[in-house]
Amino acid sequence: MKNQKLLLLSLLVLPWLTVPLLGSKAFKRFLPTAIFMCTFTKALDFYGEKKNWWKFYNGIGPFESMNFMNFGPYLVTSLWILKVTFGKFPLYIISNTLLHMSFIFGGLKVVEDNKIFSLENLTKVKYLAINFLRALVLYAFQYITEPNHIRKSFFNKK
Repeated sequence: MKNQKLLLLSLLVLPWLTVPLLGSKAFKRFLPTAIFMCTFTKALDFYGEKKNWWKFYNGIGPFESMNFMNFGPYLVTSLWILKVTFGKFPLYIISNTLLHMSFIFGGLKVVEDNKIFSLENLTKVKYLAINFLRALVLYAFQYITEPNHIRKSFFNKK
């Protein structure tokens, strides 16, 4: 239990230590999309729990364990992936898919062993498909909300 709490706090705090490296312009530009994605992910979490796709364990205090993932690595990774790849859609898809694959086929064991969350009636491949769809929603939301004067085209052509 002590290791779980330490891991949850680390998941929440450590990603935020990288945010100053983003720069304030990128942070302000991509934060609304990252917050939207956290909200979208939270709704997906509720739906997935009702369908028994996954199980979330108790976190710290009133927060379930998934809140620490959602507001730590998910939010900060969304900021970084958009900063590095926005406007380069093929690079975005490839890097996002590789990131999700490394989590699903590697990091998932860590979160399951530490009782953060576990997949129940969902295969790893289906979970990867859900994450791929989430990635498309993330990119689409940023693309739609990007002001026209700085919007990059779909494949970075002007």
